[in-house]
Amino acid sequence: MRLLMTLACSVVVVLLVLLWEHPKGTALAALGTPGMLLGAWAWALWWRDRAAEVHLREMTEQHRRRDVTTGMWNHYALHELLEQKLSQAAELECPLSIIRIDLDRFALFNATYGHAAGDDLLRQVGRTIQTLLPPEVTAGRYDSDEFLIILPGTARGQAMTIARHLREKIRQTTLAQSANGQAIPITASVGVACFPTDATSAQALLSAAEDAISVARQNGSGVADTRSSWRTRYRIRVDGAFPTLEAMVIAIDNKDHYTRRHSEEVTEYAQWIAEELGLSDEEKHILRLAGLVHDVGKIGVPDEVLLKPDMLTADEYEAMKQHAVLGAVMLAALPGMEPVVPVVRSHHERWDGKGYPDGLAGEEIPLLARLLAVADAFSAMTADRPYRKGMDWHSALAELQRQKQKQFDPLMVDAFMAAVNKRRYTQQRGEEELLAAA
Repeated sequence: MRLLMTLACSVVVVLLVLLWEHPKGTALAALGTPGMLLGAWAWALWWRDRAAEVHLREMTEQHRRRDVTTGMWNHYALHELLEQKLSQAAELECPLSIIRIDLDRFALFNATYGHAAGDDLLRQVGRTIQTLLPPEVTAGRYDSDEFLIILPGTARGQAMTIARHLREKIRQTTLAQSANGQAIPITASVGVACFPTDATSAQALLSAAEDAISVARQNGSGVADTRSSWRTRYRIRVDGAFPTLEAMVIAIDNKDHYTRRHSEEVTEYAQWIAEELGLSDEEKHILRLAGLVHDVGKIGVPDEVLLKPDMLTADEYEAMKQHAVLGAVMLAALPGMEPVVPVVRSHHERWDGKGYPDGLAGEEIPLLARLLAVADAFSAMTADRPYRKGMDWHSALAELQRQKQKQFDPLMVDAFMAAVNKRRYTQQRGEEELLAAA
């Protein structure tokens, strides 16, 4: 209707202009000045409405592509953008990586603390991701509890580094508060997939990253790509015993997810110390096995003790201490595991002789068990548990220093400190390069 009115007024304006140009029409044209003003007003209204309509369409399209909760790109937009980026990567013959971040136990968090708290957590995670990534990187909420990051021109190694950095920052910064004000640790499982080595289509690449999330969750590492597996990562060479060994690790993981993740961390830290001390490849191999299975005896610890969120009673602590002996007995029955048995049995002995199960002291304790004790303690101190947040690295390292010549062999503590300092320098350099590239 407004358009028809505008056209009618425009006709009047044209006629008035023609009359103005006619020698005898000046007077009539003067009388039609209000009509000219009316036409101009009608045209202004039409152009304003047209601009508003275009703006509304643009806003509607933006809304359709944005997640309501976080304001980030939504599933639809991310899939469309991934298709575009993959086409560009194929044309330019350059790599592209994606990172899928899945928040652990998010459904349980929602059920326990409510959807409002869940939405707050999602927004917090979204802000963490956006803060750490350059503006040109595409990131968004891909699913109810999942985020997706698209990294054009990024190869596997750099993508894994970014993924680990993101997961650690999420662990550090996304601490929701329970009703009583207690901080609730939030963790994520992260999968990485790369074009063109893992897949060449968007859907296949997304599926590969989803499979990597499953591996990250199953092996407790938290971050995995399509090449990650428990056996290949730690170069296990006990072929005859491996199926039984893997079954043991899976069994304890099903009983207590923390133990599996903790065991992988212990293995990693033990390798740092071994490298610092210049141990042989065979000793490193024994440590890999011992680190992964050192807590396998917890299979025999009652659930009410193993999973208890509060301080253990004296009797419960005695039951927990039996896991070292039970684990050694179980491993002794497997071929090729003989060198691992004393490491597992003695990894809770103390330098001052006050440990368990045998009360060994000083160099009576097997060397690799003394080494594993430091890695085990550091992982335990820095890990988040359902009932408390882990220590920061600085505090945990200070505690290791305080326990030198008491709980720990001083040589092992010093070697671990040196290894951590080296890796801190390397990580700092890597973060500086990442920021410079951004």
